[in-house]
Formats: sequence, structure tokens, C-alpha cells
Amino acid sequence: MPGSYWDQRRDFGYYREVVALTRRHVPGGGSALDVGARGTEILGRLGWFSRRVAIDVVGMKARPGIETVEGDFLEYDPGGGFDLVLCLQVLEHLEHPGPFARKVLGTGRIAIVSVPYLWPGWVTDEHVQDPVDEAKLADWTGAEPVEVSIVEDLEMERMIAVYE
Repeated sequence: MPGSYWDQRRDFGYYREVVALTRRHVPGGGSALDVGARGTEILGRLGWFSRRVAIDVVGMKARPGIETVEGDFLEYDPGGGFDLVLCLQVLEHLEHPGPFARKVLGTGRIAIVSVPYLWPGWVTDEHVQDPVDEAKLADWTGAEPVEVSIVEDLEMERMIAVYE
């Protein structure tokens, strides 16, 4: 597929749903952190936030109005909490997602997490946790979401969970 990661995925429904959930749960904006941001530009769609930070283990291109941090989120000191923390399509890649997921929830007043929903293990070798369901996500986070959406893109579903 030609184009960047974001170019290939920018129109996915789960990104629209994440923005809608963010508007509903954090209408006043404030500060937002995208954990595992890599090549996505979802923070660019959250213009009502005064501070937007993207963190990933690999460097990212600079984007106007968005701070970028290259580093391991588990070692990252946010210097205080964020109003919103996004963690989209990251946990399924991690060998031990529990500590990571609990730090995501502990870093934000509101956290929005998305994972592939019930994808079979053969879809991609990059996912070490497939299939992911509600019970597995609850085990990783140690919490129950206040809202859950299931969104289909390209005949595959993603679960988006909101935590307070």
C-alpha cells in the first residue's frame, strides 16, 4: 500500500469515534497525551486542547502545535496528569500490556484505549495478544470502562473503551 501509515488509515471509522468520544468526555479540552502515537495524526483532530503531546519509542516528525517525545512510556514522567490520554492500537503489540495499560489509566483524568476486537491470531505477526476481548482488556487495565464502542473498518472490528 502506498503512502504513510496515517495516509492509509486517516479515514478509518475508529478515529472518528475516538474524536466523538473525546468531545463527549473531555469537551473543555486541556492537555492530551497520545501514547504510542507513531505515524498517526489523531492529535491534529483535537484542536480544542491547548496542549497536545505525542510519545512513541521511535521518533516522529514534528507537527505544528504538538510536542513530540521519543521514549518508552513506562519510563516517561509526565510531570503531572493529563486531561486525556489516548492509547490506540498499542496494547496488543506488547508482551506484558498490564503495567503499560494501568499507567495509561493512571496518567489521565480520562483515558481512551482501542484494541483489535476478537481478531484471530493469524491476522498479523505484530500482535502478540490476539484475540483481545472485554475480559482481557479488563485484566490489563484493572478497571471497567464507562463507555465502550465497537467499530468496524475493512471487515475487522476495534473496541474503544473510555475510562474515568
